[in-house]
Amino acid sequence: MTLRIGIIGAGVVAAKHANAYRQNPHCQIVAVSEVLPDKGQAFAQSYGAEFYEDYHELLTRAAVDAVSICLPHHLHHQAALAAAKARAHILLEKPISITLQEADEIIEICARCGVKLMIGFVHRFHGEILEAKRLIHDGHIGQPATALDSICTLGGQHPPAWIWRREFAGGGVLMYGGIHSVDRLRWLIGSEVIEVYARKLTYCNEADVEDGLTAVLQFKSGAIASLFENSPSYGKPGGWITEIYGNLGAIRIKTGECLEYTSTGLQYTQTFQTYDHFQREIDEFVSAIRENREPWIRGEDGREALAIAQAIYESAETGRPVRPTS
Repeated sequence: MTLRIGIIGAGVVAAKHANAYRQNPHCQIVAVSEVLPDKGQAFAQSYGAEFYEDYHELLTRAAVDAVSICLPHHLHHQAALAAAKARAHILLEKPISITLQEADEIIEICARCGVKLMIGFVHRFHGEILEAKRLIHDGHIGQPATALDSICTLGGQHPPAWIWRREFAGGGVLMYGGIHSVDRLRWLIGSEVIEVYARKLTYCNEADVEDGLTAVLQFKSGAIASLFENSPSYGKPGGWITEIYGNLGAIRIKTGECLEYTSTGLQYTQTFQTYDHFQREIDEFVSAIRENREPWIRGEDGREALAIAQAIYESAETGRPVRPTS
């Protein structure tokens, strides 16, 4: 079965999706929608697809089996509802949406319409992250106890301008890149977050959202983690580092580069630089459809990460610890 794929949005991430679909032998990109006609037509032409300025037209006229939704955060909700009603399976870029009510509506309608919903937490497909999960699952660090996720993304004019406006993005560095941190820690530690405490500020960008944030996460298992999120306009000197310490060993991850493992009797560094995490993500989405099973990363994972992010924002505003909404 060849799946007919639609791409909603024609930005940088949409191109990552489209390139991966093109490499999957079970897919054909047949349609692209984009509100900027020149940009959208050029994008569609490069993949031999039809162009639609309105994604509703794509969903009603292109007979797609599945779509990737690569739009600004505030548009995720309506686009996902429309795709589900059109009976198109959905790969929805993170975050799932900007409110929990919208997230719940997306999950409910996808279930009701019988379509697959996968959230684009593509960082789980990094080789070093997959290896870290294996080491933790197999007991090589023992029980996870403390963790640190430090992310520095390039701010300023590098990301799209809407990232710096709350009405479009729902938040700043936490919603743009830090939502990956939240999901990764949830998944790697293997426990739910039960309480957060946070502070945030805007120090470097012209924005009404945060470009700096710190938070402490308490997990049900007893583990604790710290988030350190920054998006300065002058570069990304900090990179992306994740550390997880257990009673038997520790893991240090440099995203896109390597994994370092340390225990009493063993220490090594393993490099990971010859993979395409977007290809792995698309292949999983396509396989889930063809095998008629749930995708590995479900709508509920997106909802949990958003609930934690919303609790972090509430804590930063009130100065009090907050429990994520279940």
